[in-house]
Amino acid sequence: MAGRLVKMIASLMAGLLLVACSPSESDQRKAFIAFLQSDVLPRQGARVPQPNAEKQKSFGDYAAHYAVITRFHERMNASVANPMQETMAKGLPRTIEEVVKRKSDIAAVRAGFAKMKEALDQSAAAADTERAALKQPDDLKTVYAATWDKLVAQPVATFREIFPPTDEAFGSALAMADLIDANRPAIKLSGSQIEISNAALRTKVQAAMTAMASKQRAMFEAQQKLRRMVYGS
Repeated sequence: MAGRLVKMIASLMAGLLLVACSPSESDQRKAFIAFLQSDVLPRQGARVPQPNAEKQKSFGDYAAHYAVITRFHERMNASVANPMQETMAKGLPRTIEEVVKRKSDIAAVRAGFAKMKEALDQSAAAADTERAALKQPDDLKTVYAATWDKLVAQPVATFREIFPPTDEAFGSALAMADLIDANRPAIKLSGSQIEISNAALRTKVQAAMTAMASKQRAMFEAQQKLRRMVYGS
């Protein structure tokens, strides 16, 4: 009887000791806030630092709050950022002859960007839903909101800015290809050279070329803004 009582007391004391040694909710919240303020917000660009296992453990349940942001970036990278980078690496056609030869490819790329935009909207909506379910004290809520703006809201807004000029750039290339195809007998192509004897048609083609160049510049400027947002320079 006495032995069992001793064991019960020892077990109770061990439990109390464990509770005493476990970090409180306040300590976990402070650790998470400190991480956001020191490791995340001061960094340039929209890159998402990954805390090591020990630091993540110190956040307690608040680690799940950071996971909402990391999951958003995983989805965005897989369905938007990486496909966009691969597409941009191919570049737009450099010559009129290449525009005509790659017409179907240009159309496919343009359609791909439409799917990327849809994927971005879905990723952003999913992240917003997850965030809305989080319960946060006011001190964390303020810092988390700043982190959200930096790592979610700004990237989404900047990616959305790139879609209209990109669509217009590829659309202008397709318009040029259609114009050339519709007047093929009157146009002679040789690499970057184009010969048109009909003055009215030559004016139309020159206008299409000017529009295409202008749309490509707008797309390039949007790409540069996106790069600055991601890398901070």
